[in-house]
Amino acid sequence: MRLVAFAAAIFIRLLRATVRAKHVHVENIERTPQYILAFWHEHMILMLHSRFRKPITVMSSASRDGDLAVTVYNTYGVDAVRGSSTRGGGAALREFVRRARNGSNLVFTPDGPKGPPRKVKEGVILAAKLSGLPIVPIAFAASHQKRLRSWDRMIVPLPLSRVLYLYGAPMSVPRDAEVEEWALKLEESMNQLAAEAETSFAK
Repeated sequence: MRLVAFAAAIFIRLLRATVRAKHVHVENIERTPQYILAFWHEHMILMLHSRFRKPITVMSSASRDGDLAVTVYNTYGVDAVRGSSTRGGGAALREFVRRARNGSNLVFTPDGPKGPPRKVKEGVILAAKLSGLPIVPIAFAASHQKRLRSWDRMIVPLPLSRVLYLYGAPMSVPRDAEVEEWALKLEESMNQLAAEAETSFAK
């Protein structure tokens, strides 16, 4: 597993070296002192090269795939809390909030670990309510890409393509917010951001 993870980490770095990246509205993250990053699972392959700041903690599933992901994160100096909406979610959320109170930024793929794709689950909203941190959505797109045959149809940019990281406006969730209502708000915002990123290569 460790060998596979290190091979994956090398692949990600090599892939990033072959593409031309553009970061748009990066001020939305740079001007926010502490935050929760949120992006769709399909966009995650090069998100370790987004403009995040350390310390940062990712929510990773308590599964074999999660084991692989955590080892890759560690090669980038990114920490992880194990759990998801289906396994160990409550304990993981409490630990996530504790990390935030100790100064860590947080990361969610709100439709992970198994979908449905582009549907926000409640964990990210609960974390925002309990931690008081704003959510900064990020969308990713590539001029030339392949989609994997996975549940999320993950995007893999092709070498020599152009890629875009599009940072959305921070969203602050009130302490007394209705979770389902704000999950829909975030979902709409993230889908609009994804559409805008994709449209930039359709012109």
